[in-house]
Amino acid sequence: MVLRELGGPVRLEEVPIPKIGSNDVLIRVRATGVGLTVVIMTATPGRVTAYPRIPGHEVAGEVAEVGSEVTTIKAGDRVTCHFYLTCKVCPYCRSGRETLCSDFKGYVGMACDGGYAEYVAIPAVNVCPIPQGVTDLEAAIGADAICTPLHACREEARVGPGDRVVIVGAGGGVGIHAVQMARLCGGYVLAADLTDPKLEMAQTVGADELIDVRREELSKQVLAKTDGRGVDAAIDCVASPETLEACLRSLARAGRLVIIGSRPREVFKADPVFRVDAQWMLYRALEIHGSRYVSLAELAQTLELLRQKRIRAVVTRTFPLEGAEEAHQLHRQNALVGRAALIQE
Repeated sequence: MVLRELGGPVRLEEVPIPKIGSNDVLIRVRATGVGLTVVIMTATPGRVTAYPRIPGHEVAGEVAEVGSEVTTIKAGDRVTCHFYLTCKVCPYCRSGRETLCSDFKGYVGMACDGGYAEYVAIPAVNVCPIPQGVTDLEAAIGADAICTPLHACREEARVGPGDRVVIVGAGGGVGIHAVQMARLCGGYVLAADLTDPKLEMAQTVGADELIDVRREELSKQVLAKTDGRGVDAAIDCVASPETLEACLRSLARAGRLVIIGSRPREVFKADPVFRVDAQWMLYRALEIHGSRYVSLAELAQTLELLRQKRIRAVVTRTFPLEGAEEAHQLHRQNALVGRAALIQE
C-alpha cells in the first residue's frame, strides 16, 4: 500500500521485493498494526522523507532472508521490529534512551518502507524475536500500542500499587492498553473517553471507573471520583490543549502528567499549545513528562508480558492488505475502538 503524496491515500500497487543490505533482514509480513500515528505522521510535513513510501511500523512476520553480516537472526525466525531508526552508539542509545538518539534517522514506514506490504526490509538491530505462544497479531500490536504504555506507565507516570490514574483517550489503540498496563502496575484506573463503545471496552479490559467527557468537564469528574484529592498520574493519549489543561487540573499534589499523543498544527488545523500556571505547578510540585516510545529492552519485555498473558492485545477490526486506507478513514472519523490491523496469511 503506497503513499505518493503528503496526507494522501495509500493505494495497492505491485512493487519489487525489497533488496536487503549486509546488515538487514527481509521479513515476510503476517500482521501490521494500523494506528492513528500513521495517519497523523503521513500528513505531517517532514516525517515522510521521500515518496513514494510504504507506511506501517507495527510489523510482525517471519524472516525470509538475512544479510551477509547478520549473525543474531536467521531465516525462519519470527520477529517484530522497533519503530525508531537510531545510531545505537550515541550516549542516549547506549544508556537505553534510544528514542532521544542524537543522530536520529527517522521512523520505520516514514524514513524507510514499512509493513503495509508483503515484504519489508529492516535493519537487523531493529528486530526483536517473538516468543513462542505470542501470535503475529499480538506481537505487531505489542510493537507500539502496548509497549508505549509500558514505558509511559512505569517510567514516566511511575504508577505504583494504589495510585490513582486517569487515562485520557482510554478506548483508542494506545489508551486501551494503557488501561491494562496501569492496572498491571497496581494503579486504580479512571478511563476517560467520549463514545459509548470506547468506554465499554475500557471497562471490559479492567477500568475501575469510567469518565464520559460528554457529560461534564474532565477534571470536575476526576475530582468528584477521588474525593477532591485528584489523581497521582494523568496519561493523555489525545493531547489537545483542552485535555492537557484538564489533566493538570486533575492532578493531586506531586502528580505527573504524561503526554503520549500529539496533535500537529498542520494536521489538526488548531494550535497545539496549552497553558501552564507556573504558580500552580510550583506549589503542588507537579511534573510534566513527554513519553517517547520505548527502548529495545522494553519492547522485549512487552512481548514477554504477552507471552505470560498479563496483558492482551485489543484488536477489534482486521483488514486485508488492500483495506489499509479504509482503516485510515475510520481513524480519521474516530470510529475505531482499540487497534486495527492488516492480516496476511
